[in-house]
Amino acid sequence: MLDYRRFKEINDLFASSQPEKARRLLMEMQSRCIALRDEMSMLKVRLQTFEDILYLSQNLYEEYGFYWLRTAGIKQGPFCPHCYESEGALIRLEKQHKSLLCPYCSTSYKGTVRVMTETAEPLAGRQARILPFAK
Repeated sequence: MLDYRRFKEINDLFASSQPEKARRLLMEMQSRCIALRDEMSMLKVRLQTFEDILYLSQNLYEEYGFYWLRTAGIKQGPFCPHCYESEGALIRLEKQHKSLLCPYCSTSYKGTVRVMTETAEPLAGRQARILPFAK
């Protein structure tokens, strides 16, 4: 932690014509400050990781043998159960004829397209909107 009394000490050293001692003390303060900023950055990343884990634990659920994610009231998925259980990865399954296929691990879930089409939120009515650029 930074000791703010050191700033007054540095100021006093400059005032008493001892610039080398003041510079040495300033460099020490600088290295402490850099170390604290690095620690804060690391802690922010850890906090974000924990917030993501908490969000997933509250919004990820299993239904019909597949994993689904609820975001802003919309049901997203299905996600590959093999990838999630083995690696913790949420890989969305792709529809292929009468089965679902994981693009990552290539696991095929035959006869399950009905599950995806019946339970997923319909995308009909939601169209992309083209925004013109200002000139």
